[in-house]
Amino acid sequence: MNDTNSILREIDKLIRRSRLKEIEFIMSMDVTERVHRIAAALACLEPGAYLLGTGPSTVGIVPLNGHDVVLGRPPTIVENPAREHPDYYAVDTLYFVPREISRTHAKVTRQTGNFGARHILIDLHSTCGTFVNEKPVDPEGAGVVLEHGDVISLGPSQTSTYVYFRAGEGVTPDDTIGESTPARVWLSQPRQAGGA
Repeated sequence: MNDTNSILREIDKLIRRSRLKEIEFIMSMDVTERVHRIAAALACLEPGAYLLGTGPSTVGIVPLNGHDVVLGRPPTIVENPAREHPDYYAVDTLYFVPREISRTHAKVTRQTGNFGARHILIDLHSTCGTFVNEKPVDPEGAGVVLEHGDVISLGPSQTSTYVYFRAGEGVTPDDTIGESTPARVWLSQPRQAGGA
C-alpha cells in the first residue's frame, strides 16, 4: 500500500466498516436489553441536569453543573485554528472535513429566578442550525427553554443529538433493573485549556 490512492481507499473502507460494526453491535441486543443498559447507567447519575449524547459524534454524558456549556467541534485540517473553543466536542468530521457541527455551535445556559432553575439552549449562529424536537432554534432569539426529554440536534440530519435529562427529580429507572446490574457511567470530560 505505498501509493496514496490505495491508502485513501483503505481509509474509506475502515471508516465504513467501523460504522457498520457499531450498528452490528447495537442490533445484536434486543430493545429490552438496550433500554435496560441505558436505565442502569442513568440510575447512577447524581441529581441534576445532563445532556445525554445519543448520536455517533455526541456519545457521552455532559453534566450541566450551573455554568454555561458550549458545544461544538475542533477545527479540521482544512480550517484555520479556532479563536474560541467549546467546552465539549462533538466530532462529526467523518471524512476529515466539517459536516454539520460548527466549531462553536450552541450553548446551554442556566437561569434561576422565581420559577426555579431552568436551562436555555442558544444557537451560536451555527452554519447548519440547532434544533429542539426537530424545530429550529432562532440564532437571533432568546433561545429555547429545555424540558426533560427534549431532543437537541446539532444540524438538521438528527445524527448529532443529545437528550436533555433531569436526574433525581421524580424520574425513576425501569423497575426491572436489579441492584446487581453492573453499570458504568462515562461522563464526557470538558476540553482542557490549551488542549487540542
